[in-house]
Amino acid sequence: MAAKSTSPGCTPAARVPVQEHIGRLRAVLEPALARRGTRTLSLETDSCAGAVSAEEVSAPAALPGFDNSQMDGFAVRCGDLQPGPVRALPLAAAVPAGAAAPELPPGECAAVMTGAPVPAGAEAVIPVERTAEGFTVLEAPGRGEPAQVRFTDLTAEDLQPGRFIRRAGSDVAAGETVLRPGDALTPARLGLLAACGAAEVRVLEPVLTLVLATGEEIRGPGEPLGPGQLYDANSVLISAACEDFGHQVISARVPSDSPDRFDAALEALIAQHRPHLIITAGGISAGAYEVVRQALGSRGVQFGSVAQQPGGPQGWGSLSAEHGPVAVIALPGNPVSCAVSLEVLLRPALASLDPGCPDQRRVPVRLAEPLVSPRGLRQFRRVQLAAGQAAVLPAAVPVGGPSSHLLGHLARSDALLEIPEDMVEIPAGTPLEAILL
Repeated sequence: MAAKSTSPGCTPAARVPVQEHIGRLRAVLEPALARRGTRTLSLETDSCAGAVSAEEVSAPAALPGFDNSQMDGFAVRCGDLQPGPVRALPLAAAVPAGAAAPELPPGECAAVMTGAPVPAGAEAVIPVERTAEGFTVLEAPGRGEPAQVRFTDLTAEDLQPGRFIRRAGSDVAAGETVLRPGDALTPARLGLLAACGAAEVRVLEPVLTLVLATGEEIRGPGEPLGPGQLYDANSVLISAACEDFGHQVISARVPSDSPDRFDAALEALIAQHRPHLIITAGGISAGAYEVVRQALGSRGVQFGSVAQQPGGPQGWGSLSAEHGPVAVIALPGNPVSCAVSLEVLLRPALASLDPGCPDQRRVPVRLAEPLVSPRGLRQFRRVQLAAGQAAVLPAAVPVGGPSSHLLGHLARSDALLEIPEDMVEIPAGTPLEAILL
């Protein structure tokens, strides 16, 4: 079954603010991402980091599961000791981590290691550093000598009940919810699941993104170039960005400027891969051979301009296929425009819908040298960040000019400096925001 448009017809669009276009992308992405299925991953053998939970998980038991020692030291009954310079108790037992602890007899103490169970009856743990002999006292029985632990300089605080004891359930109560649907699986959450004894977790399948290169002039890296031809940088750039978004990426190339051939190739790729999202680069301007615009404009994918520089021309829409709606994002062909669009427009739209997609990382900076920006456009300039002195914002040093073909300058940059639409002449030292790359 051929994919059909589910977007309104293609109409001329006015230049819209950045935030408004992010909203348009969100509208076409939401139904496509909502049809993701689920899969079960093993915490031990599968790569789980960054996946998004599809289920609620409750702790089957309390964490910790038993009272255990927070320190290497000696478990005592608080009433058996008094504050003072030197106090002594006979050693009843030694409890390493992973061993069962016997009950502590009154008037005695037990050596306990960090994480070891605290003997029943013990009320506090005194660190080994607060004893005269340390753990050498454990060698006394082997020499046929009585084992006496001499505690030094004890204070009333040392003898408070619960001192250096991790109580059972003090971290997580039995039955407490430890994971909710939509939670991103961070290292800490994965560690918590493992601590609760979970072997598997059900997650949303990753967003499957088809990256589509177009144009008869495009050649793959390593292929020979003919007159007027160039290497396809955008596919590699977009694929890397989408992998950072947490997507599974498939790349394909349609080396033709024929709308009919493009359309046929697109249908075959949709049927074969069943993507959630298609991203194209180039072919969306008003030229005579703008194949993406010519092929998809008649099918309802919209094309317009965003009030930003670089990356003004944009396309967005949705196609219906047998497996459900497919979002289409058509980006400009210049590599820097493409990269800026991914970071400034697509990332925030995705992050608002998919907890597995990291959001923008913004930092306050100060402009290192004066700049001029066009009025009415939100400009994004490539900058390197130079650390400032204490209490001084990092300096944003422009790298190259604003032109959208300067990919080498982008590769040398640390961030995109955001210049608001109403700023035209910006003096050095102006505080601004930058988006880390």
